[in-house]
Amino acid sequence: MVYFFYGTLCDADVQRLILGYRPGPRQLSPACLPGFRRKRARGRSYPVLVRAPGGRVDGLLFRPARAGDALRLAAYEGPEYLTRALPVCRSGRSAALTRTGPARARVFLPAGSGLPASFDDWQLPRWQRRDKIAFLRSLQHQGPMPCASR
Repeated sequence: MVYFFYGTLCDADVQRLILGYRPGPRQLSPACLPGFRRKRARGRSYPVLVRAPGGRVDGLLFRPARAGDALRLAAYEGPEYLTRALPVCRSGRSAALTRTGPARARVFLPAGSGLPASFDDWQLPRWQRRDKIAFLRSLQHQGPMPCASR
């Protein structure tokens, strides 16, 4: 199953830290998720998705290459998120080359009301300028992500 990344996992440094390797170009491709908006989680630096008719969230499709990738992603997202298989639209050059319609991807959504959205839209470039360094430090202090061999 492929995953749809829409927040901090769109950053190459976060990908490398969480997955333990840098995904190759065949593993990542541009995509969008219709019917949602990306908001900053209240009191946090990372985003949550909220349903929004007519909305659209740009992100990346990720194709896992290692057996432990799904475990690492689930550990990173933690209990605040759950995954749902949702239709996503391929975008960019890969969509033009494959000429395929919507795909389904695992999308991390808030697991309940414990992770409310703020009024602010979340934007990757703004997060990279303001919050990325502190965010990466906090991840490094948490220790390694679980892997398939455990």
